[in-house]
Amino acid sequence: MSIERTDIEQALEILGPGSRLDVLGENADLLRYAESEITAQHSERRLRVRVKVNRDGRIAGGTLETLDPEAVRILADRLNAALAELPTSDSTHGASDQPVGDGEQVPVEPAKSIVDCDPAVRHEWFSTVRDGLDPAARLGGAIRYDVLDRVVADSTGLFRSETLTKASIQAIAKQDGQSASVKLVHRDADLIPVGDIPGRLREALRPLPVREKFHGSCRVLLKPSAVNTLIATFGLWALGAQHYASGRSVLTGRLGEQVVSENLTLVDDATDAAGLLSGFDAEGNVRRRTPLIERGVLTGLVSDRRRAGLTGGIPTGHAVPDGWRFGGDPVPSHLLLDAGDATEDELLAECGSGLVVNRLDYLRVLHPKQTLVTGTTRDATYWAEDGKVVAWHPQLRFTFRMDEVLNAVRAVGAVREIGDQTFMDSVVAPSLLIEAGPLVLT
Repeated sequence: MSIERTDIEQALEILGPGSRLDVLGENADLLRYAESEITAQHSERRLRVRVKVNRDGRIAGGTLETLDPEAVRILADRLNAALAELPTSDSTHGASDQPVGDGEQVPVEPAKSIVDCDPAVRHEWFSTVRDGLDPAARLGGAIRYDVLDRVVADSTGLFRSETLTKASIQAIAKQDGQSASVKLVHRDADLIPVGDIPGRLREALRPLPVREKFHGSCRVLLKPSAVNTLIATFGLWALGAQHYASGRSVLTGRLGEQVVSENLTLVDDATDAAGLLSGFDAEGNVRRRTPLIERGVLTGLVSDRRRAGLTGGIPTGHAVPDGWRFGGDPVPSHLLLDAGDATEDELLAECGSGLVVNRLDYLRVLHPKQTLVTGTTRDATYWAEDGKVVAWHPQLRFTFRMDEVLNAVRAVGAVREIGDQTFMDSVVAPSLLIEAGPLVLT
């Protein structure tokens, strides 16, 4: 879905001074399957236009699904009427909407494998996975290709645009009452190793006894998919400048201090090809490589224009869209956790007797300041004895503090995987071995 610059400029002219547009053209192609059969094929083309007008400290916003001039005029009239009812403000809050000219946008080249893909490729992916499984296994999941055309522009002349691509495949196999899953994500469909998925699922579904639920404290080996959910949720609540400044982050006031295990180094970098790429945020700020944690020490935060004072006066490129359902504060978008030097076999050997968690279904935050969360395991949760997987473990619910778990990291895996979250563009993470203590099985 092409977004024409002339349409953007015309809309800004109609909206008038102090206006900003955040425009997203979404092109999604989806293949769903269940019980080893294709159940749905769906293509969606949607334009989403977020409008913000800031005049004399008075702010109003709205959304559209078109750049048609008549629709823009109707919204402009409504916004002007709303602004007229608001008092002028002497606060400096409006300064956050001034254009940021510092820094050059890193160009992002869309992957041809997704832009020009034949739907037959998605069918081939499905067949590769299904046909590579044991005949008794049932396959479900989805394959999705996304092409996102993005533009952020304002009435001062700021104009940034890019086209982003993402391919993903989720494969969930069930056999003999157990399930295992694999999800692979990449900006280039040609670089997703679909052929590896059947072997990974067969290995995960190998016949094992089912043990009774363990109660107490033990070492826990979190595989990359589980670490993805953990790191993303921690970053959302702890590493944004607004949470930090307002005291809502568990890390408030601790810049320069050790806050997690010294085994952990974390950055946010939308320009690193190890994850999904992006050049700018919802305000048009250039995305910057932002070191967050260096060997356990808090070294930085992510910011937007309003909180740029905490990042040297320059926003790091982490403004979120207006009206975003996860809040309005800056949050990480492209997290990368450094790999360690332990193989998966070495991590398992060091785990000894303990739990192996391949996937966390979700984490729900109970107390943001304490990073207290609850969540459940899902798909291929095992019990290990003497460094070997010996049994399936029943799925279970955890309640724990994320900061305590991240302080108890004993070892880090050497292999990282790319994942995503509904509230974060990409996370690149390895396996983590957690010392006994913060994760108690009840």
